[in-house]
Amino acid sequence: MNGGIRGRLRLVFRTARAGSGPGAGPSDQPSPSPWVQFVAFTEERRISGLIQLDSDRLSDTLNGHLEYQLCDVLVEHLAEGRCEHADEVVIDRDDLLAVLTDGPRGDPGRRVRTLAHDVTVKAGPYLIRGSLHTPPGIDPLASARRRRPMIPLSDAWVEVRSGGASMGSVVGTVVVNRATADWIQVGFAPAGALAGLEPVAAVAPATEAPIRR
Repeated sequence: MNGGIRGRLRLVFRTARAGSGPGAGPSDQPSPSPWVQFVAFTEERRISGLIQLDSDRLSDTLNGHLEYQLCDVLVEHLAEGRCEHADEVVIDRDDLLAVLTDGPRGDPGRRVRTLAHDVTVKAGPYLIRGSLHTPPGIDPLASARRRRPMIPLSDAWVEVRSGGASMGSVVGTVVVNRATADWIQVGFAPAGALAGLEPVAAVAPATEAPIRR
């Protein structure tokens, strides 16, 4: 996403998908997948658009590919306060810090009982607080390390430092990219931490788990 957003209008998945390829017949084609709203946070931009799922949940779609195609896109440049529109944009997973979604929660028949743990994620200019769900008896940080990189947090709050002020809002479910996070810790960092009211790194140091890029 360096420079302008025009020109990168075609998605090429980097993982093979069943039933795809030149030899696939009509009976091999998957049924139409739903489109859901997608808001991506990067170091410098907030990108809104629509993405087509190829699995029950957005987090599974994000973990299944290294690139994503968005349609009907608005790109907000945070530092400049400038917006651009595009019909389609391709985003690399390595550029993502987090994704806000209102998509489906997946097949109810596959859900298992979990416990919710309060966690804070520092990712670039964002401080994200939410609930990480793990099976009973599983340490939340150990679970985060073992999971695929895109990890959903429920009941989330996202705070960003912009224009000398810290702004935050409740956003529902957020999928954070563990691979690009600065760190993850158990417990909530206080609101306003990005504004320097309290050093984020000093919050719950005994349970803080640095995540290296």
